[in-house]
Amino acid sequence: MHDRQKTFFLAEKNAQAWCWAVIAAVLLLVAPAALIAQSVDVPADYWGYRFLERAETNGWFSSLAMRTQPISRRDFAAILAQIQQHHARHHSLSTSDERLLNQLLIDFHDEQPQTGKESGRERHFLRVEEENGQLYLDLLAKQSLIINRGGQYDPDQLLSETMIGGILRGHLGNALGVYADARNALTRGNVEVQDEDENFDTSQGSPVVVSGPNIFQDRAVAYLIWEKPWLRIKAGQDALRWGPGQHGHLAVSSNMPPAAKIALSTRFKRFQFNSVHAFLQSSLGAKYLAGHRVDFCLSNNLYIGAAETVIYGNRDIELAYLNPLMLYHIAEHHLGDHDNNSLSIDFTLFARPGVRLYGEWFIDDMTSTEPLLRFYGNKFAFLLGGMLSAPLGVQNLDLTCEYARIEPFVYSHYDSINIYTHYDKIIGHWLGPNADSWYVCAGYQVGRDFRLEAFLERQRKGPGQADTVSQPESGTRKHFLHGTVENKQIAGFKATEQVRRDIFLALGYSAVWTDNAQRQAGWNTTDHLVRFELMLNY
Repeated sequence: MHDRQKTFFLAEKNAQAWCWAVIAAVLLLVAPAALIAQSVDVPADYWGYRFLERAETNGWFSSLAMRTQPISRRDFAAILAQIQQHHARHHSLSTSDERLLNQLLIDFHDEQPQTGKESGRERHFLRVEEENGQLYLDLLAKQSLIINRGGQYDPDQLLSETMIGGILRGHLGNALGVYADARNALTRGNVEVQDEDENFDTSQGSPVVVSGPNIFQDRAVAYLIWEKPWLRIKAGQDALRWGPGQHGHLAVSSNMPPAAKIALSTRFKRFQFNSVHAFLQSSLGAKYLAGHRVDFCLSNNLYIGAAETVIYGNRDIELAYLNPLMLYHIAEHHLGDHDNNSLSIDFTLFARPGVRLYGEWFIDDMTSTEPLLRFYGNKFAFLLGGMLSAPLGVQNLDLTCEYARIEPFVYSHYDSINIYTHYDKIIGHWLGPNADSWYVCAGYQVGRDFRLEAFLERQRKGPGQADTVSQPESGTRKHFLHGTVENKQIAGFKATEQVRRDIFLALGYSAVWTDNAQRQAGWNTTDHLVRFELMLNY
């Protein structure tokens, strides 16, 4: 290891050790003062979020908690109680939605015991309940069969993915909430595997271990929660998602792998504030994300949000960025204007029951002295969308339409340590710079256990990635989708069946027509992608 790499490595480790020591000290000092049982978060891939999105669009509840995800189990249970009360007054839920609500009430019985029956509590592989706390252990398993055929797959792909894992959650007295989720996935199939395909270079993605014909990838989430009615502190490794988008998010998205972080949040009746400082993975040295977000409930029908983020690295943690109330734009100027600061503004409008409109504007960089839309230094991204629930009176049907446009050079930076990535993934929208996408999806809930979705999408991707230099090779004008552009037309469906409680079968199919595949001029392909999954949470 070179001396410079050693310096970066030691700096990163020292910064992490210092930060976690402060976190531990704070938690130990404040834990005895906690008065309520601590509530961990609901994993971002939990199926119940989709039900809440439809329920909120229908006007069955109103909650600031939905503005950032994942949300806590206590907030999730409180939302379910609102829906239950709304249905008791207005009889607004269909039979399918009422059965879904009842299943969710059982899953969150421990947070709202008055809403369900003791005999209907959520199943766990292991449950430990004592006076000083509760712990629950769930086992996870998923078996996937993947078939990819067409012009971009030579030979055809037939892959098997097997995932096993477990979730431990609960609380220790009224002091700390605890959560741990560990998963290991094995991939096998007709792909030649070499020992050199192993990957521990964070710039190339998450770790990959090769053993014979087997490819192993693992993932872990683990954190502690301390909470009072006016403040919540979360320390550990987890995912994060900000903004109203359904198919993507511009500032902080689920495209970002879980990261070690400390986060705090506070909420009042019509105001919510979130702050996070995260350790990012980079092969170039220590790298960090600092961000804070504020949400306002202007009325039960309109929410406004604003977020600020900054990427910095190759030095110790900056106390100015660790300060949750500091304006990062000002702090960056006082620190030499070397970091990657950005701003996003979004709204969610419930025009009437069954109609949700939303949008987000992401400002990576902007100068008012140059042409707003043509100057390369004005780097913007836009997202607009809407959701209809029960259109034309068809119960259990929902429609989503979303458009995203990412201008050239968004997420990039002249200093490679500051590009907007964690591992090799963009922290913001998965499209990356110089791209746009139209997405339309129709979903139909057939009873409690079966859901069918059909979707259409058009994606266009021009030259440039997040790690591309942040200025044109000549001149100062940017050109959206200039040159050879990959153009994809996608049509497909996904059917999901809950065959028994918490045992799901899913079948998905996509047909993809691509012009200039992988941005190679004249390479036009047709591909067929099939995915079959069996999932268990016990």
